[in-house]
Amino acid sequence: MITEYLLPESAEKAVAELGAGVIMGGGTTVMPAALAGALDATRVVGLARAGLDTVERQGGRTTLGAMTTLAAVAALENAGALSAAAAAVGGPALRNMATVGGNLVIGGDVATALLALGAEVTLTDRTVAVDELELQPGELIRSVTFEDDPDSVFLRCARRAANSPAVVSVAVSRGRVALGGVADRPMRSPGAEAGDPARAAQEIDPPTDAIASAWYRRRMTELFVRRALEASHAV
Repeated sequence: MITEYLLPESAEKAVAELGAGVIMGGGTTVMPAALAGALDATRVVGLARAGLDTVERQGGRTTLGAMTTLAAVAALENAGALSAAAAAVGGPALRNMATVGGNLVIGGDVATALLALGAEVTLTDRTVAVDELELQPGELIRSVTFEDDPDSVFLRCARRAANSPAVVSVAVSRGRVALGGVADRPMRSPGAEAGDPARAAQEIDPPTDAIASAWYRRRMTELFVRRALEASHAV
């Protein structure tokens, strides 16, 4: 049960207040867990006032604060795969709450696009490649930076057009291909990067869950990798 909710007014104050609590961005993950009694903490540190909702675009590079909403990301011009991935998450209400930092933590569609874009994540006091992101106790995500690629491509397979988790998602940028939905975290695909959709499907070990079977995910991986590569003119 949540007994303490704090709203520090800077990232530094948020880190200082964290203690044994959990960080909350838009609340789309933390609040459902709290309501279900699955949140193993009583202290919540909200980031709504921490000044982490900035968007900076300069010299062909973009930096998004961790609290930038997915609605704001979806509205970015010339953002290719990233804006497409953000627009694919849930409905308008969810996108107005969900954040870039939160999607990175759960390894969602936006995280898949950022992996293909070769993004770097700035944490409390260090910067790591997005595929090396692993939060340590007391750390928070400050921002993510990447080179703009308007020609990058994002496609996803889902049971419904909206409000449905991805069976598999594919992002392509400058020869990098990232897959989502086929592992615990988004992953690069050597087979897809070699232009071989069949190999991409063979090299993954996807889960079977309530969304899809492993067999179906492999089939859709091959199909959507092929479509994404064709859309990016990579094959």
